[in-house]
Amino acid sequence: MANALRTLSISIITLIAFIYGLNIFLTKQVNDLMYAPKGLELHTFQGTDVTVVTAPWYNLVLSGQHLVYDNNISYIVINTTNESVVTAMTSDLILTTLFSPVNIIILILLALAISWLVNLRFQNNHEKYALKMLNTKAIELLNSLNLASESGINKHTQLEQLQVNFQTLTTHITNYTRESEVSIYQDKLTHLIDRHAYIEHLAKQLRLAEMDKFSCALLFIDLDGFKQVNDSFGHSFGDDVLIQVATRLSSVLRHHKISNISPISQLEQNLARLGGDEFSIFINLKDDKDKALEVAQNVLHEIERDFVLGNKLIKISASIGIAVYPDSASTPQALLQMADVAMYRAKTDGRGIFKVYSPEMGKKIRRYHYLLEEMRLAIASSSFHLSFQPIVHVDDCAIDYFEALVRWDHPVEGSITPDEFIPIAEESNLILELGDWIMLESCRQMSAWYNAGMKKVSISVNISGVQLKHYDIYEWVMEKLAKTGLPAKALMLEITESTLIKASNKIIQSLEKLRSEGITIAIDDFGTGFSSLSTLADLPIDVIKLDKLFVAQANDNLKYNEIMHSVSELGRKLGLKVVAEGVEELAQFELVKSMGINSVQGYLVSHPESSVNVGHKVLQDNINFMSVTGTGVWNIQQPL
Repeated sequence: MANALRTLSISIITLIAFIYGLNIFLTKQVNDLMYAPKGLELHTFQGTDVTVVTAPWYNLVLSGQHLVYDNNISYIVINTTNESVVTAMTSDLILTTLFSPVNIIILILLALAISWLVNLRFQNNHEKYALKMLNTKAIELLNSLNLASESGINKHTQLEQLQVNFQTLTTHITNYTRESEVSIYQDKLTHLIDRHAYIEHLAKQLRLAEMDKFSCALLFIDLDGFKQVNDSFGHSFGDDVLIQVATRLSSVLRHHKISNISPISQLEQNLARLGGDEFSIFINLKDDKDKALEVAQNVLHEIERDFVLGNKLIKISASIGIAVYPDSASTPQALLQMADVAMYRAKTDGRGIFKVYSPEMGKKIRRYHYLLEEMRLAIASSSFHLSFQPIVHVDDCAIDYFEALVRWDHPVEGSITPDEFIPIAEESNLILELGDWIMLESCRQMSAWYNAGMKKVSISVNISGVQLKHYDIYEWVMEKLAKTGLPAKALMLEITESTLIKASNKIIQSLEKLRSEGITIAIDDFGTGFSSLSTLADLPIDVIKLDKLFVAQANDNLKYNEIMHSVSELGRKLGLKVVAEGVEELAQFELVKSMGINSVQGYLVSHPESSVNVGHKVLQDNINFMSVTGTGVWNIQQPL
């Protein structure tokens, strides 16, 4: 309303100004006609015939003029004498005045001025309306986002109000962006960035390194013994350990001043949890070429400190691989892979150390992937075969059992040892398919020997921890026995000490069920898993296979000799059969025998043999003996 009144007032004032202007020019025109008529028709009246009157006050155009009326026509007085009155028709004079060049220009300028003023006013009103609508929409948006708006036109102009609302929205968008990045890229457990965000960060840093021609390093950190923490104390304890590890690694970055905090998410960019118990640290080597080694050493020290969880002290270590840009690799993925290779080398070399990637390590990983693919083909084409190594009693060399050993004769590489391909099979889970074939073929072969008369001999099959984890071991084994017709008493399962001591209660219960069926359980490589001797009484085992390391050192090292004595004595007390592995010399055989150990295995007795050779050596000349004893005699080549 106020705006409308203001516009009307301006229009009225402009109109009045125009009329007064016209009046002035009209007066000038009248004065000019008094001295020099300019083409205008003049009318002369006798002074006695007309009456001269003054124009009324409300007639602004004719204000100050004298008028004569004749037949309802108005005339403006130009000049008067005693005898006559000279006039001009009012309408003619006004039109002439109005349409004079000067007046036309003035009228145009006046019209333009009025138009400009009106347009300006309209524009101002439009802008104010637009600002008001923007504020309205902004307030509606703020309300929909549950954000408080500092509204009130009394306190702010529309523009100020819009600025306030815009600032509120900007702050909200910034906070939302930060929260979104945190939600998407942050590891929920440790609150570090995850693998995806870390690779994006690496890509940016490597581009900068390429432009400025400086080196960088990447640490790949894998915890040693973490799985044992989960198995022993539960995953909640494991999660607490990972959280503490993240905290300690963050402190290492701050100590070495290599931290890189994102201005948006406020997350540390140079430290990430890659997954599981794997972490990574990125280091700029622009100022210090040796900084990566210093950081790695500090990380090892921090991880080796005790982890306090409630009333428990947890001890773990870490293996670290280091890859350097551009020497090791030039892309984030490749750099991580090379650091992973170096970390794997650190684990194989003893754990709790760090290794810097070298091309030699790259050859090893290429070999790994090559054998992995070749193994897949070999399993599909049944290119593996079994050999059988006899284990005999020390007293009479009667065969106690045969250990089934898988062999791989590659068409190009030749014989590939189990020490090389079995770890690859376990890491890739190919051991499940391969182990399935080994168990089935071993039971088939032993079933044939059993039916041939070796009814007191059993077949021993090695069981991987991967198989125990993925199979219901009871159902799996019993299915193989049913398929081959082999009696349960003719089967022995060998499980390494390190696998058994970490086995879950469910696995232990399954092994107990297998024992109740008549299957023998042996603990393999005993002495390498660092289990307490007292734990033997709690494990579902019947046989202890003493690792060959003790046999090799017993004659020269008193400590190893004493351990063998202790194991032999403990075996007798617990009713467990003790087998000595790796007997290769006559002196070792005699030592083992003197200790009261039941059986021996090793090259002194026999190398692994094919099933055909076993048949020739045992079955052909021992039919009568086997029919009486249920076993056979293995003829040792060297004299005992």
